[in-house]
Amino acid sequence: MGMNDTPSGERVHIGFFGRRNAGKSSVVNAVTGQDLSIVSATKGTTTDPVYKAMELLPLGPVVIIDTPGFDDVGALGEERVRRTKQVLNKTDIAVIIIDAA
Repeated sequence: MGMNDTPSGERVHIGFFGRRNAGKSSVVNAVTGQDLSIVSATKGTTTDPVYKAMELLPLGPVVIIDTPGFDDVGALGEERVRRTKQVLNKTDIAVIIIDAA
């Protein structure tokens, strides 16, 4: 079954997780080869999960998911963390991004 024939629910879901400003969006942009997610030095730039259906060899059809940070704060931050946990619950492969600095 090709990429266009594979429903989203049957694709391998690859989620990128980590703290705010760890570089998740930069890695997602590098993996997809696109400026899919906005990248900024400001913590909390990614406010909602960002999804990209694509073909990733040798896996085949996948959904790449950029997420807000797990360490967000405040009322809106709690909602972002809740949405990130929802993505984690439907992820087949979780990639943890850690800022080495």
